[in-house]
Amino acid sequence: MTVLPTNATVTIVGAGVVGSAIAYELSRVLDPAETPILVLEAQAEEDWQATGAALGVLIVHLSRRRRGRNFQLRQASLARYETLIPELEAETGVKIPYQRGGIIEICTTEAEAIATQAWLQEQTPQGVQWLSPKEVQDQCPLVDMHHIHGALWATGDRQVTPKPLTQTLRQAARQRGVEFFYQSPVRQLQRSPQGKWILHLDQTLLETEYLILAAGLGTTPLTQVLDRPVTVEPVLGQALEFACGANTPVMTAEGIHFVPLPWGRVWVGATVEFNTLTGNPQTLDQLYKRATELWPVLKTAPLTQQWQGVRPRPSDRPAPIIEKIDDHTWLATGHYRNGILLAPVTAQKIAQSVITTLAERDRRKGDTALIK
Repeated sequence: MTVLPTNATVTIVGAGVVGSAIAYELSRVLDPAETPILVLEAQAEEDWQATGAALGVLIVHLSRRRRGRNFQLRQASLARYETLIPELEAETGVKIPYQRGGIIEICTTEAEAIATQAWLQEQTPQGVQWLSPKEVQDQCPLVDMHHIHGALWATGDRQVTPKPLTQTLRQAARQRGVEFFYQSPVRQLQRSPQGKWILHLDQTLLETEYLILAAGLGTTPLTQVLDRPVTVEPVLGQALEFACGANTPVMTAEGIHFVPLPWGRVWVGATVEFNTLTGNPQTLDQLYKRATELWPVLKTAPLTQQWQGVRPRPSDRPAPIIEKIDDHTWLATGHYRNGILLAPVTAQKIAQSVITTLAERDRRKGDTALIK
C-alpha cells in the first residue's frame, strides 16, 4: 500500500469525474515527477456519489438557454469530448462507451410541438432538425405513437457512460505519474505561514503549495476558512436499468432520459429530489410509471437495477463554480446536473489557470523546467 506523503506541489481534493479530469489535464502539461500531483478522495474507489447519479447525457445543441457563460461552457466541453475520448482510448487501450448518434427530444403534446417548432425556427440551432411523428417512429420504434407529436433531433449531442469515463481518466492520469489516495478524507484546511495549505487527514498532515477543491458535497465544510465560503446542497437523483435491447438514439421526453446501451440495457432517469440523501420511493414509482407509458416495451422488460446518487448544487451562486481564489487555491465544484457534461472544460480551465500561476512563479524564479 502506498503511504500518503506529507508534502505535495498540487493536491486535488475529490476523485469524481471532475477531479479525475483535472488530474488528467494537469498531467498533460506538468511533469508529475517534478511537480507531484496528488488526488485525495474521501470515499472508496468504487463509491460514486454524484458520478453515480449521472446518465452521461451530453445536451448542448438542444439547450434552450443559448447565451451566457453556461452555454459557452457546454459548447467548449462537448468539443473537448470529441478529442478527449479517442485520446484516452489511445493512451489506455480502454474502450469508453460513447454514443455519437445524437439525442432525440420528443414532444408529447401538441402545444409542446408548436412551441418547440417556433423555437427551432427562431433560433435555428446548428445540427438540430425537426422530425415528424412518422420520422420519430422510424428512429424510436419502441415509443408509444399516441405520445408522439414530433421531436427535435440534435445529431451533434452525445452520451458517455460515466463510470468507465471516470475510471479511464484516473488510469490515464496514473500512467502519467499522478497518485490517487482513496478513503482519505480531508477533515480541515489550515494556512501555513508561507501561504501554503496544510490538510488535516485522519492519520497525518499534508502540506501542499497548490490546492484544488473538487469535492462536490464535501466542499461546504472545507471552504469555511475562505473569505467567501461555499454552500453546496444535495440534489438526489434516482435511476432505473432495464434489460431491453434498443437500437435507437438516446431519447428524452418530459425530462426523462432513455439511454439505450450497447450491451442490451436501457437506463431511465433521473429524478430530481432536493435536500435529501434518501430517495423517495413514490418519486421512483412515478418515474417507472411514466417511463413505461412512453416506452410500453419496458413494462415487460426485467428491471435489472435501480440506483441513486447525490448531485452538488450551490445554494448561494450559479452552478458550476470554476474559479481561482488566490495563487494557491482553486474551486471546481457545484456542477449540479452537469458534472459529466462540464468535466472536460472545467479541467481545461483549472489546468490553464494553474499553469499560468506556476509560469508566473517560475518567471520570478527564472525557472521554466517544471512546465512541459
